[in-house]
Amino acid sequence: MKRASLVSLVVLLPLLTACTAPSASNPASGAAAASGATQQLAVKSVDTMKFDPATLTAKAGQPIQVTLDNSGGQLVHDFDITEGVPQPIKISAQPGQKATGTFTIDKPGSYTYFCSQPGHEQAGMKGTLTVQ
Repeated sequence: MKRASLVSLVVLLPLLTACTAPSASNPASGAAAASGATQQLAVKSVDTMKFDPATLTAKAGQPIQVTLDNSGGQLVHDFDITEGVPQPIKISAQPGQKATGTFTIDKPGSYTYFCSQPGHEQAGMKGTLTVQ
């Protein structure tokens, strides 16, 4: 009797898992795909005068929320973008902190983001936001 129960459990458990897993993940994927949903992008500022990643991608006409993570840094850094936006965007993060800002770019294209702290952009602290 115990052996029959064990065999039944081994056979039914994968079937139950297969039947329930897709429905559990559907709400999350559906919410992310909703039209006009805010796009979440994260970028780290590095004291070696770089952004990680140096390239970001977003969709045109939808809000873009950028989180600048300066948690490993000793210097103030910011995320600036002046092209493609109605007014310049500046997200500034103190050392050891994060900062967030939201903006929308309506026209597809490649736009440069940079750190406006003195000497940072010139030292190579810039990246590309590709809007599709």
